[in-house]
Amino acid sequence: MHEIYTLLGCRGCGSTIVAAALQLTGFPWGYEEVDYESDSSERERLLELNPLGQVPTLILPDNEVMTESAAIILLLHERAPQAELVPHSGAATLPRFLRWLMFINSAIYPTFTYGDDPAKWLPKTRNPERLEETILAHRQQLWLQFAAAASETGPWFLGRSFSALDLYVAVMCHWRPGRRWFRQHCPQLIAIAERVEQMPELNALFHANFDRVAD
Repeated sequence: MHEIYTLLGCRGCGSTIVAAALQLTGFPWGYEEVDYESDSSERERLLELNPLGQVPTLILPDNEVMTESAAIILLLHERAPQAELVPHSGAATLPRFLRWLMFINSAIYPTFTYGDDPAKWLPKTRNPERLEETILAHRQQLWLQFAAAASETGPWFLGRSFSALDLYVAVMCHWRPGRRWFRQHCPQLIAIAERVEQMPELNALFHANFDRVAD
């Protein structure tokens, strides 16, 4: 058994959320960059571990493989509760955390699965890009719903308590519809993202994954 967590990911992808979580746990961890969209040896290794060919894929110290960022977050919280990735058992904010964690993963995340490559899902359609346009509008509505649930007083999504939801916000505000849209329509989420990016433990990680951590 090796004593290190090994994260397979790609720069700026959802694996950045898990990388940030690992950083906060204090566990020793390593990283393998994967070009998962091309026919490469890295992708072949990824497919052996995760047949979906997706990141994040995390190899635990006992060589067990974990996928799905929400599941990984919950496991890391179980092993490192001091990182405060999840409200503690019995906390008043725990139901809200779980609801919106699953909302991100079950409602917002799939819009990228289908919207990033519409031709893959509509191979015989003359204008598959229309799917991307429709999905983008839907994604914006989902973000508005999510933002409306954020604490009005802050500084974090749940209020005074930091959680992994803030890591999701910080990473996903870099994705479409883009930071300019978030700044205009969801300023509370941009404020959370900027606080996360400025955390001493995470500042270098965000600079490494995104060319600019602010507009």
